[in-house]
Amino acid sequence: FFARVRSRVRADEETRTLVDVAGGHGLVGTLAAIFMLKQFDNVIIRDPRRPKAFDEVVAAALEVAPWTEGRISYEEDKVGAHAPLPTGCAVVCVHGCRDLTDRIIAAAAEADARAVALMPCCYKSTAADVPEALRLSLGVPLAADVQRTYTLERLGYTVTWSAIPPSITPMNRVILAHRPKRSSPEIADS
Repeated sequence: FFARVRSRVRADEETRTLVDVAGGHGLVGTLAAIFMLKQFDNVIIRDPRRPKAFDEVVAAALEVAPWTEGRISYEEDKVGAHAPLPTGCAVVCVHGCRDLTDRIIAAAAEADARAVALMPCCYKSTAADVPEALRLSLGVPLAADVQRTYTLERLGYTVTWSAIPPSITPMNRVILAHRPKRSSPEIADS
């Protein structure tokens, strides 16, 4: 996942923050802190439960990449209105189960996230708003991700798809979305 998205994930120049939602042990975010120093000053792993493995991943990273010290933090929380994403951040999520992927899309748009990289999973009841003909013809996973692509484009994102090898996981589709840089407001002539 990291190899597929790293060249496409950027935050704005002021925020320089990556949020790894449902990040669990924090490997994706930690890899970003190690290999994307020029893009991100801050990496936030957000998940309702902080596993012990997170501390082990960060400790291992510090051994080989001391520049990661103080740049990775953990927020034990979910994505939602009570815990908004930082404005202008970049967002990644590996295996956002069921409607988590859709909630991340909404939260990212609300935060004006510059880039979003998602690998959805657990598609059960995720395509309720998709026409039945598409669900029956394409299957729920593909129909749901087509709907997500329409949603992201409607929210102002440019979307592409990628995939990781199915030998790693059969739920391997990667949805990559980015918004163009915001333009500076023009100064009105008096």
